[in-house]
This record gives sequence, C-alpha cells and structure tokens, in this order.
Amino acid sequence: MNERLRLTYAADLLTDRIREALYYVSPSERESISELRLRRGRYFSAVLYGREYFPTPEGKLMNSPQNGIEVTPQDIETAYVSAFKGSVHAYPREQSEGYITTRGGNRIGFSGTAVVDKTSGDVTAVRKISSMNIRIAREVRDCARPIYDRAFAEGLSSLIVCSPPCGGKTTVLRDLSRLLGAEHRVSLIDERGELACSEEGVPQNDVGVHTDVFDCYPRRHAIVTAVRTMSPEIIICDEIGAKNDLDALEYALDSGVKLVCSCHAGTLDELKKRSAPARLIKDKVLSYAAFLGTGNSCGRLREFYKL
Repeated sequence: MNERLRLTYAADLLTDRIREALYYVSPSERESISELRLRRGRYFSAVLYGREYFPTPEGKLMNSPQNGIEVTPQDIETAYVSAFKGSVHAYPREQSEGYITTRGGNRIGFSGTAVVDKTSGDVTAVRKISSMNIRIAREVRDCARPIYDRAFAEGLSSLIVCSPPCGGKTTVLRDLSRLLGAEHRVSLIDERGELACSEEGVPQNDVGVHTDVFDCYPRRHAIVTAVRTMSPEIIICDEIGAKNDLDALEYALDSGVKLVCSCHAGTLDELKKRSAPARLIKDKVLSYAAFLGTGNSCGRLREFYKL
C-alpha cells in the first residue's frame, strides 16, 4: 500500500483546520511523519525522525508549541468517533484496551478517564478522551533482510525481535512475513489488524504468497486454530507477554512449528526479565534475538544474539 495513502487515511480522521495544516507541511517532511498527536487543550504535534514537532497553521514544523494549533474538544471528538467509524459502542474490546486499528493499518491509541468494573477491576471503556496518538503504519520492503539473512540462512528457526516502544518491530515483522512467506507456509496472527491490513479478507500489505492471515482473532485462539487447521511451518505474532499467549505458543512449538514474535525490550538483560520470553529462552525454543535501533536507526538491526 502506498505510504501517502496511509497518511491520507490518518488525515481523514482530523477536523478540517488540522488536516489543512498537515497538508501545508512540505512533502518530504510530511511523508516522514510516524505519529500525529492530539492533546485536549494543548497543541497538535507530529513525530518524525524520532522527535516531536508542532505544526503551525501554515505547515511549519516548530520545536515549541508557540504559534501552534490548539486542540479543541471538537478536534478530539471528531478524530475519536471517526476512528470507530461513527459507532464507538460497536467495538467494546478496542474501547477497553485503549486502541483501535483503522484503515491502512494505522493504530489509534487514546487515553482519558477509565470506566472500571467494580467486580473484576478491569477497564471496560474509556470516557472523556484527553489524548490521541495516530501511528502511521509503514511497509518497508527488505527492512528485515539483515535479520532474515542471519536467522534463516541454515533453515527455519525461532526468532524474537525486540526494541523499546515505537522501535519498528511491527514493520520488521511484516517484512519477515513477506520474506518467509515467499517459500514457507506462514500463519500470520494479526490480532490488531495492522500487519496485513486486510480489507474484505484481502491483505493490503505484501505478507507473502504462502501466508495465511488470522485477522483480528484473539491471539491464543488464532495460534491453536492455525496449528490445527492450516499446517503452518512458522507462526508470526506481535508483542507476546500474557500467560495465555505462552500456553498457546508452547502448544504450537510442541507441534514442531517455528515462531517469530516480538517483545518490548531494549537489551538482552531486559528481555530475560520478561516472564514469557524468559521462559521460552529457558526452554531453548528461541534460537535468536534481534534488537532494533531507535531514533534515526528505528527499525534497523542493532544487535543480534544466538540464544
């Protein structure tokens, strides 16, 4: 999918005055935007090159909010309702988890006042939205090639891709799916709908000719179903962590399926402190760990370990 189209989809969520300012930004800068941020009563901002800038109504990117665009309640309301296609209550899971994936694979995160179930203590919804973060999806062909060449030079293996938040893990996993799916049966667990960006069952991103997409499935259910029905050689999923994830992943691994996954971690020591990856490392089911850079090196291989 064309990157400009993803930005257009993101801009379509905004009110006219903010969208117009965004289109006044120079084309080279506009196409480098990775996030758009709205904070009620404060200022509209854009993240590019790993830094946050404040666009003016004329499209100039400033280091300070002076002369920036103040975000009104209407700006928040318009973007929020648009993200949910005009029907917020039709997406209870996304409401409770604080994010929704929109057209083109863009992920919209939001914060505000939590509605908490008194019995379970779980967040069931978010009201009075105060901040929104529109993350622009990227499809960068061959960005995963250095990892692919090292991890799979001698055949299929299990790999975990790591970085701090916003380190490019999803983009790298998407490209690994394309590369692996060119020759192997891949089951892509696309829980948030942002890896394949499927529309009407058709992936809008190139995720490999032999790849089967489990779009918006709960992760555990998708992994078990994939092993039972699709005979994958490798399963790819994003951001492992929950105990239920681990049980399902071990079921797949015990069936002889290889795993490519990701985790929030900046160093190997930090990775080993995460309960789910630590258990997979201890059980010697992960062969390699790849760590990505941040800032200007976002999405690029920084360190590679044989586990």
